[in-house]
Amino acid sequence: MGALSDMVSDVLVVALAILAFSTLAGRLKGTPVTMPMLFTTAGIVLGPGVLDVVRLDVEDEVVSILAEATLVLVLFTDASRLDLRTVVREHSLAQRLLLVGLPASVLIGTGVGWLLLPAMPLVALAVLAATLAPTDAALGQSFVESPSVPQRIRQTLNVESGLNDGLAVPFVVILIDIALEQTDTAGGYVVLLAQIVGLGFLVGGLTGWLGGRVLSWAHERSWTTSPSLRLGVVAVAGCAYAAAELVGGNGFVSAFVAGAVIGATSRPVLEHTTTFAQSEGQLLALLTFLLFGGAIAGDILADFHPSYVLYALASLLVVRMLATTVALLGSGVSAPTVLYVGWAGPRGLASIVYAVLVVTTSGLPMSEDIFVIAGWTILLSVYLHGLSAAWISRRYGDRVNRSPEDRPEHRHISLLPLRLQHGEHRSR
Repeated sequence: MGALSDMVSDVLVVALAILAFSTLAGRLKGTPVTMPMLFTTAGIVLGPGVLDVVRLDVEDEVVSILAEATLVLVLFTDASRLDLRTVVREHSLAQRLLLVGLPASVLIGTGVGWLLLPAMPLVALAVLAATLAPTDAALGQSFVESPSVPQRIRQTLNVESGLNDGLAVPFVVILIDIALEQTDTAGGYVVLLAQIVGLGFLVGGLTGWLGGRVLSWAHERSWTTSPSLRLGVVAVAGCAYAAAELVGGNGFVSAFVAGAVIGATSRPVLEHTTTFAQSEGQLLALLTFLLFGGAIAGDILADFHPSYVLYALASLLVVRMLATTVALLGSGVSAPTVLYVGWAGPRGLASIVYAVLVVTTSGLPMSEDIFVIAGWTILLSVYLHGLSAAWISRRYGDRVNRSPEDRPEHRHISLLPLRLQHGEHRSR
C-alpha cells in the first residue's frame, strides 16, 4: 500500500506541475525562459535533491518507459514532418551537419574525453560522445524561430535537429554492444550492425508503408474519423518500434524510418494526424525533462567531479564547434555563421533517453559515470542555450543581414515545418 501511495503522490505532483506550467505558456513568449527550463527546474526542486516530493529514480522502469516512448514518438513525427526529397534536393548545409558533423561529433567527443577523462575506457568515452551527439534546437527556440536569422540557417538547424537524433541511434547501440563485448571480430560487428540497423530499417519501412496505406485507404472511403486517424498514426509508430524489437532490430531506427516512409507516401493522412502526434510528443518531452530534473539532481551532486563538469562544458563549447567547422568547410558560409551554428546545438531529449538507456544497460562499464557526465551536459545546455538563444540570434542576425544578398546564408530554400512548440504548428 505504501508503494502505491507513493506512486499516486508522484502522479498528483506531476499533474499539478503540468497544470501550473500550462497556464504560463503564453506568458513565456518573448522571454528567454523556455518550458524545458521550467520543467527541469521543477524536477530539481521536487526531486530528492531538494523537497524530495517526487522520488522516481533514473533506473525506475516508469522513467525508462516514459523516456523511450517519448523518443519513439518524437523520432516518428520528426521524420514524418520533414520531406526527405526536399532535404536531399535543397538542404545541403543540413546534409553536411548530418553526414559529416554527426560522426565528427562522436570522434571529437571521444578524443576530448581521452584528454579530460583518462581514467575512463576509450569505448565508454565513445558511448558518452555518441549519447551527446544529437541536438535539440527546440531547447533554444530562437535558433529556429528568430526572424532576424536568415531562413536558410533556421531551416538548416531545424532539419538537423529533426533528423540527427534518429541518425545517432546506430552509433549509440553499436558502441554499447562493443562495450559489452558481444562479439570480438570485425565481421561480427558488421553482422551486428546489419541486424540492429538493417532489420530496424526494413521493419520500419514496411510498417510505415503498410500503416500509411491502411490509414489512407480507410480515410479515402470515410471509414474513419479525424480523431481515430490521429490515434492510428501513433499506433503505427508503436507497431514499428515493437515489431523491430521482436525480430532483433532496433526499435528507434524502425520508428524513425516508419515516420519517414509514411511522411513520403501518405502525406494527405498526415495533415490530419501530425499535429496530434506532435502535441502528445511535446507533452511527453516536457514530462521527461521534469523527471530528468528530479532524477539527475541528486546523482550529479552526490557524484560531483570537476572533470565531469569540464567535459560537459567542452562538449558544448568545443566538440560541437569543431564538428560543425569541419562539416561546413567549403560551404562558403561566413565565420559568424559557423560559430552561430556551432553554438545552436543544445543537448536535449534524445541525449536524455540515450543516457537512460546507457545507465539501465546491465554490465555496461562505467555506465553511472557516463550518465552523470551526460546529465551535467544536458543540464548546462538547458539553461545556457535557453537563456542565450534570443540574444545571440539577434546579434548574429544583425551582422549577417548586412552581408550581400548573394551570400550562401541568404539562398532561397523550401521551408519545412518546425518541431511543434506549446501546441502550435509552424513553418518558417
